[in-house]
Amino acid sequence: MVLLGALSGYLLFGAAGALGAGAVLVNLFTPLPAAVLGMRLGPAWGIAAVVLTAAAVLATSGGLPALFYLLQFGVPATLLPLLMSRGVAWDRSIAVTLGVMLLLGGVLLFGASSGAGQSPSAFIDAQIDKEIDQALTMMQEFAGSGQTPESAEALREVTASMGELMRRAYPGMLVAVCATLQLVTVAVLALVARPAGLPGVPFARWRSPDWLIWGLIAAGFAVVFAEGPAQSVTINVLIILLPVYFLQGVAVVEHFLARKGLSLWLRGFSYLLLLVVNPLPMIITGVGVFDLWADFRKPRQRTTEE
Repeated sequence: MVLLGALSGYLLFGAAGALGAGAVLVNLFTPLPAAVLGMRLGPAWGIAAVVLTAAAVLATSGGLPALFYLLQFGVPATLLPLLMSRGVAWDRSIAVTLGVMLLLGGVLLFGASSGAGQSPSAFIDAQIDKEIDQALTMMQEFAGSGQTPESAEALREVTASMGELMRRAYPGMLVAVCATLQLVTVAVLALVARPAGLPGVPFARWRSPDWLIWGLIAAGFAVVFAEGPAQSVTINVLIILLPVYFLQGVAVVEHFLARKGLSLWLRGFSYLLLLVVNPLPMIITGVGVFDLWADFRKPRQRTTEE
């Protein structure tokens, strides 16, 4: 089972590197083989699968891809089952794992930038430029050969403006992506490895800490009135906090869907609609924000007329 888990993780990691834009979906499932082993059989089994996968990546692709695998996928695949198997609540396990990933990522970034003879900010800019070039190439291929010069130039301008936003919001986007990866891992573990439930409050009753709303309010005002580096900081704060309240809004929806007794497939389809159909993501985020005051999941007293 360890060999199968290691092979699955290796194939998923390799497939992500060959799929381009489709890598995002594959990356969400890359830590799962080792994480499921760790949750069902014990953390040592998951760690063994991660080590074997990293060794295979090292042998076939080199040291840097192996480090990248360990940081992005190996840490959550081992740390999440380890924490939750010891009774740490699922949301706290995600927070601790995210902190460890960011700390190790900072060390790796400093080492990689020093090895390249660049500052960390210049190294990040170079990586963003690569991502922009890849995105431009894929968008041009998607547009087809019948693209006019005017539309090609407009596409380049849009991509350049997106690149400028990415440079300002890169830290927040990185945190949000890492947190999403862990959330998907925990959700699948709840379905596959621990169908009886994970430690911590059930998702339908989950709430973000009350004090977090003040950070969201302060960042919202600062984005409007601040300028320069201060505005960039607040943009990153919003990028991190808004998904938290979207998740709380989804928890509110889960509460009502579970009360209606809908099947898992119908609930999953409902969540997909919440993600992709505008303006539902904004509405659900607003529900998560106002849940602090409205408490939508609080049982309501029914009044009867005599």
